[in-house]
Amino acid sequence: MSTYSPDRQLRADARRNRERVLEAADALFAEVGLKAGVEEIAQRAGVGVGTVCRNFPTKEDLIAELVNARGEALLAEARAALVATDPGAAFERFVTVAATSSACYRALAEEIASGEVPVREGLKDEVHDALEQLVRRAQRAGALRTDVTAEDIKLLLSALAQATVASGNEASLDRFVRVVLDGLRPGAATRAVRRKR
Repeated sequence: MSTYSPDRQLRADARRNRERVLEAADALFAEVGLKAGVEEIAQRAGVGVGTVCRNFPTKEDLIAELVNARGEALLAEARAALVATDPGAAFERFVTVAATSSACYRALAEEIASGEVPVREGLKDEVHDALEQLVRRAQRAGALRTDVTAEDIKLLLSALAQATVASGNEASLDRFVRVVLDGLRPGAATRAVRRKR
């Protein structure tokens, strides 16, 4: 007896179309930023504009979906790093992955930072808590200077993304990340100079 159901096939097609829209939007936002229009996204996905709008009534809904996906992926990376056997190597891997993601998806990273796009409740706090644990773990292992905070790392990741975009050369990201990681090692620590006002 056949288990084929037209409704089931329709649902499967709708799911596939939704995924294609998300993938197309993700790629376009990475390439040209949030100025990419719904028509461009539909064309890249190989679907009609109506399909995009049925799944995401507004462009902001689509952006929110991608922002949440990026945040969840970053959280998963952080949690994986927390159970790795080598805290120093795990911290460096997380910074490298996060910097690459921030550089490739700068527009989405800026949306997360702006606080204007709704993200899953608690997501930002969970990412921040995981990052704090990563920092403390690497410091206890002697792989990270003790004066560094999670806030420092967040600022550095943002700066790396901006530097990559400003240079116009994504290939230089690896070198930027390596310079930053070298400066975060305990032997590189120097007393901060407080500027006079």
